[in-house]
Amino acid sequence: MSKIYEVHSIALNGKPHSWGARTSRAEAENLLAEWTTGRRETWAKKHHKNWWIEEIDVTGMFTLPPAPTPRELFSTRVSTVESTCGTWNTLRVDILDQAGRVAVSYERNHPSLYRTFEPFRQGERMLALISSDYTATSVIDLGTGEVLAAEEPSSLGFCPAGFYVPDWWDVHDGRILPGSTNWSGDLEVPTGNFGFVWGCVWGDDSSWKVQYLDLTHVQEGKLLRDERFGYVELADHPKLDAKDFIRCSFYQGRCNVTFATLTSYDLASGERLPSEFE
Repeated sequence: MSKIYEVHSIALNGKPHSWGARTSRAEAENLLAEWTTGRRETWAKKHHKNWWIEEIDVTGMFTLPPAPTPRELFSTRVSTVESTCGTWNTLRVDILDQAGRVAVSYERNHPSLYRTFEPFRQGERMLALISSDYTATSVIDLGTGEVLAAEEPSSLGFCPAGFYVPDWWDVHDGRILPGSTNWSGDLEVPTGNFGFVWGCVWGDDSSWKVQYLDLTHVQEGKLLRDERFGYVELADHPKLDAKDFIRCSFYQGRCNVTFATLTSYDLASGERLPSEFE
């Protein structure tokens, strides 16, 4: 796409307005007609003048990431590997592409997968967060199966139970096009450079805590995790997508994240009850 077509008008007070952009002139003409004919025509003539379609060259500008998202393109098929030495069973995990073909396979040393598979993209490269060792997070290349970055396993470490990397389409709906009047840098993120992991330190309690993942340098072998949010008990649910209980928004270059969390109260007094570990 090298051009977009944006509908403009001038209000009677002289203020310019944009009414949206489309990828073809025909679509823009339909949008223009929506505002200047039919039931809206009287309002349009009363408040605005000089309606027109502006052609905008968007060569070299930001390109909307393709849909569907990586999360919708890849799935997992899990089979149990029976233990022969009195320990728990393990898993063989096949990562399937949209056609049902095996793209990558790996072994996980835990009997449950939980939600420890999260495909994401960085540019045109398809990657995924996995947890082949139940005490560590890794990033693999879905094209080659190569492990790009990995935490060191630790029996006392943080055990992942789920991952989330916000995709561009999780945050935006594509109604504002690059090059249009309302476009801003806030609409060019996220780019797969950060994510979240929830889980617990082995044996601490029965709730999931959420931590931050810095994915900026995973293609250089660096995966960083920190507890910047403190002790946050995440209210996840297996029937919900992660984007429903972890929500990101961007405004003026700043990213805000909102978590759905677990909170307990004394029924009689209404007093919030602190967690055992606070």
